[in-house]
Amino acid sequence: MDNYCKVCFKRITDYSLYSLISKNNILCENCFAKLEAKFINFKIGSVRAISIYEYTDFIKELIYKFKGCYDYELKDVFLYRYINYLRINYHGYYVVPAPSYHIEDEKRGFNHVVEIFKSLKLKMLPIITKIEAHKQSSQSFKKRYEVNKIFAIENVDLKDKKILFVDDIFTTGSTAMSCIDLLKKRGAKKIEVLVIAKTKKKEKQEY
Repeated sequence: MDNYCKVCFKRITDYSLYSLISKNNILCENCFAKLEAKFINFKIGSVRAISIYEYTDFIKELIYKFKGCYDYELKDVFLYRYINYLRINYHGYYVVPAPSYHIEDEKRGFNHVVEIFKSLKLKMLPIITKIEAHKQSSQSFKKRYEVNKIFAIENVDLKDKKILFVDDIFTTGSTAMSCIDLLKKRGAKKIEVLVIAKTKKKEKQEY
């Protein structure tokens, strides 16, 4: 049975270099090459964070198709090439996904952050909720940094737990900072952050 790339829909040839590496190909050679991770290290306060990719036009379009156009088949594309490395690197962590407004999830039919990071096969703790809609790109600078008022966390004890907070796009950092504060208040032993891509300064999401 022929395999077709989940991104560009081209047939994946059996003689490609990538076909020798993986028996369950979901990407053609061209898209495989475009998904080259940079693993960009940065800090959110004192918390270590990593952006897997640079925020290129290719990554931006992929996230838009998945999140904005509801192309569910793209859920496995973002981590696929590096999944074994990530599973080893974050072994023993509990994954806390960035919250998405429930009405948006219902419209989409899935929570995009949860679906991307399910493939890590780590314990998922969706304990932070977004209590109102809030689109960062449409907010003033001041309003973005008041974002902590729209998040809530379940009354759970995170003592002795290592937490990996995950999100698709890192923009101003206001969401991550607010969620990190909530996780600290619940006693998280250690917190790290992993995002698909980090935008450049002054760049906005369009969806």
